[in-house]
Amino acid sequence: MSKISVIIPVYNTVDYLEQCLRSVCNQTYSSIEIICVNDGSTDGSDKILEQFAKKDRRILLIHQNNYGESRARNVGLKIASGDYITFVDCDDWIEPDMYQRMVFAIEKENVDLVAGSWFYESDEESIAIKNSKKIIPDKFGRDKLLKYIYERDSYKGFAYMWDKLYKRSLFYDDNGKVMLFDENLQIGGDVLYLARLILNTKSAMYLDTSFYHYRQRKDSGCHSENLSKKVDWLKAYIRVMDIFEEEGISRDVIDLVKRFFVYHCSNVAELAYKKKDKDVMIYCQDWMRKYEKEYVRLNVGKREWVERYYSILNKFL
Repeated sequence: MSKISVIIPVYNTVDYLEQCLRSVCNQTYSSIEIICVNDGSTDGSDKILEQFAKKDRRILLIHQNNYGESRARNVGLKIASGDYITFVDCDDWIEPDMYQRMVFAIEKENVDLVAGSWFYESDEESIAIKNSKKIIPDKFGRDKLLKYIYERDSYKGFAYMWDKLYKRSLFYDDNGKVMLFDENLQIGGDVLYLARLILNTKSAMYLDTSFYHYRQRKDSGCHSENLSKKVDWLKAYIRVMDIFEEEGISRDVIDLVKRFFVYHCSNVAELAYKKKDKDVMIYCQDWMRKYEKEYVRLNVGKREWVERYYSILNKFL
């Protein structure tokens, strides 16, 4: 029976951690190792982890100082022994049959990666995410997978690292070494890492079912108003574009990345304007201008998006 390594970085999510751990421990697919890396939690999350580790021998618990999510994931990757590897964020939870369904699909179709959809969870609502365009029902290659991932508004079910199960072989570089997350990026490490995994993928398939519950929290890292973190997120996308250029990825896919990157630049520019940070605002506006042609062309029919783009370009501090 194939084994799955589930890597869970944990930092100060005491209110949500039990639900997360229960959902992983109670999977109908039992051959899993659950690698929990406590990244210096100070709110009692470490106590919850200890309690679960005593009850379930499949939990491998590592405590470290607060080095950040990327370091925590790297610690997990270095000790993972599964045939397949996946990730769960410590404030989220998953459906009981997620891994059973995914292992069955990945082995039946002999693909490198299987993706499923997810739920948007907030205090007000739970929404099962649907793709607005059809997905190939059978297995498909890397080029199609790249389009699904980076045409984000049409294929929302593909968006993240945690809605996928990966063959172990995808995690090694050309020299046979385990690829690691960039620990210098405060946020955005997953953006860069997912791109590297996809470049190693030859075949994939999609299960049109929502398995993963993604909790939206105002105090989460991706919702931080820390401009330094936001700029790191942009830098991750810049590196993705550079890598895709080097690897000869199609212009259509790279333009889709540019479009999404400009969207993020516009959001960071608005935040910089609010915080009166001229340097960050100019940085974002310069990138927006660089990819103006691609952004406008790929948003034909979305007048309000284009109008917002130009209104942000015309703001000055």
